[in-house]
Amino acid sequence: MRTTQTTQSSSVEVIPVEIKKIPALEARTQFGKILKEVHGGEVAVLVEKSGVPMVGIISAQEFQRVIAERDARFEVIDRIRRRLPSAMDREVDRDVRRALTEVRRRRRA
Repeated sequence: MRTTQTTQSSSVEVIPVEIKKIPALEARTQFGKILKEVHGGEVAVLVEKSGVPMVGIISAQEFQRVIAERDARFEVIDRIRRRLPSAMDREVDRDVRRALTEVRRRRRA
């Protein structure tokens, strides 16, 4: 099942991803196989060491999407800071956190 998620700036295809959890030793011995599975973008791998999640392996396409989304969020913060140069960083961070919480709450509703 593939869906399209629309944001203000673009339309992003969201593909449901199966998340596999594997031990670090298995990841080390089966790395080539894991790369092939993850490359298609329908599987992500969470590598655990002694049952503790250590790293996630995602497709390059998903990685680029995550980085672009992160950069867009930081751009919003930078725009806010440019408009309010006298505001303390702590205040801006608090306001941004509140705004993100509100947006996430509305999305869940």
